[in-house]
Amino acid sequence: MQLKLDEKQIRKGRAVGLPYIGSKKKVSKKIVQLIIQNFGKEKTVYDLFGGGGAITLECIINGLNVVYNDKDNIPMDILIKVLNEDRDFLKTLIMSRDEFFKIREKEDKTTVDYIKLMVNSFGNNFRDYLYSKKNSDVKYSLAREIIERHNCFSGYKQTETYKNNLSKARLECLERLQQLEQIQQLQQVQQLESIQNITKADNLVYFNEDYKFFSNVSNSIIYLDPPYKNTRQKQYNCQLTNYDEFYDFCIKMSKDNIVLISGYEMPKEFECVFEFKTAKSTMQSGQHSSKYEKLFMVR
Repeated sequence: MQLKLDEKQIRKGRAVGLPYIGSKKKVSKKIVQLIIQNFGKEKTVYDLFGGGGAITLECIINGLNVVYNDKDNIPMDILIKVLNEDRDFLKTLIMSRDEFFKIREKEDKTTVDYIKLMVNSFGNNFRDYLYSKKNSDVKYSLAREIIERHNCFSGYKQTETYKNNLSKARLECLERLQQLEQIQQLQQVQQLESIQNITKADNLVYFNEDYKFFSNVSNSIIYLDPPYKNTRQKQYNCQLTNYDEFYDFCIKMSKDNIVLISGYEMPKEFECVFEFKTAKSTMQSGQHSSKYEKLFMVR
């Protein structure tokens, strides 16, 4: 079986979701359109490894009923916090290098602490500051100045402040110019602002359970995006250790539901129904590999 996709029906604009490890934002718009075009809008979608919420939020944008779940409470708490705060809250999230490491070393972290670590970390890994020690002061100071003077996250390159700093950099040296080409902190916060703009997310149903909690679901669409087998899982607070149990769950649930699984490879009981050849893995030390995203169903 191969799923069909008319890409002309995919909504315009950027994908929405947390800048979170394992995010499905590269393919979320296509996955949700695959669901709509092949299975309709009537069934509830269960996003059981919800993570950064890209699939859940895309479902909401497209008018599907969706249930978000993640056993790891951190992404769930972050998503709920962002949805329930205003734009002024987003302005408080950018941190200096020193502030970042102070929060990272805290023993008892709040949800806001985790949001700050996510926004200001390299690869959203919550551990390493976004900028090198040499570049951090310059880029952090510019990000703060743009927020204070222009009240913006997106479109910052059009601000007078950014253009003036870029002009000075051109006169000083090429190295400083390269430092200012991308202000990643503003780009990260802009992703959270996009989430806040989804007003229909007020009705989001969410759980903090193991995927097997939903074993009695029927007549629904179950979307599963587990930590992938044979990839580094230390980035995830919640690892999937028993893949045989997971495969059995998928087969069992396929009897009364439509079950879609994201992955690179699956056992022979499953077949690839769609390939996302431009969405390659970045899980191996931050470098692209030959692996790319696929969507599977039970044969």
